[in-house]
Amino acid sequence: MIFFLYGEDTYRSRQKLKAIKEKFKTSDKSGVNLIVLDGEKTPIKNICKEILTAPFLHEKKLIVIENLIKKKNAAHDEIIKLIEKDQIPKSSIIVFWEEGDVPQNTKIFKILNRPKYAENFPPLKEAALEKWLKKEIEKRKNKIETQALKLLINYVGNDLWQMTNEIEKLTAYAKSKKDKQNIVTVSDINLLVKSKLDDNIFNLIDALGNKNKKLFIKLLDEQFQSGLFAGQIIGMLARQLKILLQIKELLQNEYPFISYYDPAIHQKIAKELNLHPYVVRKAIYQSKNFSIEKLKELRKDLISVEIKLKTSQIDPELLLDLFISKVCA
Repeated sequence: MIFFLYGEDTYRSRQKLKAIKEKFKTSDKSGVNLIVLDGEKTPIKNICKEILTAPFLHEKKLIVIENLIKKKNAAHDEIIKLIEKDQIPKSSIIVFWEEGDVPQNTKIFKILNRPKYAENFPPLKEAALEKWLKKEIEKRKNKIETQALKLLINYVGNDLWQMTNEIEKLTAYAKSKKDKQNIVTVSDINLLVKSKLDDNIFNLIDALGNKNKKLFIKLLDEQFQSGLFAGQIIGMLARQLKILLQIKELLQNEYPFISYYDPAIHQKIAKELNLHPYVVRKAIYQSKNFSIEKLKELRKDLISVEIKLKTSQIDPELLLDLFISKVCA
C-alpha cells in the first residue's frame, strides 16, 4: 500500500501523517516496524532496502519517506522501478510525504499522484477555513462569536500552525473567564492575538498616506502572493483606519498635551479601546501622518469598497485597485 501526501498546507498533511502512524501503532505497539527516512539525505539503496526488508515479528511495516521528490531525478528511478514492476512487498506500507510545492512535471510525481495513492493539501479558502476553525474550537468544548471568527481569520490567515497556537491560547483564556460560557469573543482576540498582518497593514496605510500608488500595489501584490484573500486585506485596512481615527480623536480630545512617546498613554488607550498594546503603539505614531478629516474620507471610501465586495460580482482585486487609484488621484 502506498500513500502520497503533499501540498502547501503542511499542518493538515502532517496531521494526516500522524493519523496514519497512530493507526499503525495500535497494531504494532513496539514501534520497531515504523521507519521514518529523510528522502533528501538517505541514500536510495538504503531506502530500497527498507522497503524490501520484511517486518520484524509483525505482519506489516510502515515506511515514511519525506521529501524524496526534492532529491535529484536519478534517485527516483529505483523507486519508479519498484512501483511499476509491482515489486513492493505486500507487507510494506509506504508513505511519501512532501513539504510545500513539489515539481509536478517529474515521472515520480505523475506515478504517485493517482487517486488511490495521493492526497493534496492546498491552503484552505475562506469558507473551508471558517468551517475548520469552528470545528477545532468545538473540539476543545468552546464556541466563538461570528465576528470573532472572522477577525481571527483576518489576523492569522490560513497558516494553520499559527492558528492552532492561537486557538489553544484563546480557548484556555475563554475557559478561565468568570462567566464560564467558554465563548471566544472579539475582545479576547484583540487582547491576546497579535496579527501577523499588522506590519503589512501599517505599511499599506503609510503608502496610502503618502499617495504612493506604486508602493501600495507592490505591497498588495506581496500579500496576494503570500496566500491572503482580497476580502481579508480590505477588512484589515478598514479596521486599521477605524483604529487610527479612534486614536486620533482620543489624542486630540483627551490627551492634547501628552507626548506620543509616553508608554503610560499607550497602555491607557489600549485598555480603553480594548486593543493589543502593540497595535496601539504603532497606530499612535502612524496617526500623526493623517488628519481626522482624511481618515474619515479614507474610511468612507473603503466601507464603500466593502459593500461592493459583499453585494456585487466585481473582482475584489479590481475593487482595491479602483480604491487606490481614487486615493492617489
